[in-house]
Amino acid sequence: MSSPSDRILELLQQISVLNELEDRYRTGPKSAGAKEESRQRRHRRQLIRKEMKELASRARKKVPIER
Repeated sequence: MSSPSDRILELLQQISVLNELEDRYRTGPKSAGAKEESRQRRHRRQLIRKEMKELASRARKKVPIER
């Protein structure tokens, strides 16, 4: 299994690809299929952000607070 930092990098790459596709959608035709794909990309980005927050939260719990 990959480390949390590797997973976050992978997720960031996925978001980058999704954002590029969304930019193309904004400038292209808005067919019903294209609108559905855009909705699916938004949903996937939400899932990715949630996973990234969970990874960050777990990482913070593992790091001891120095005083």
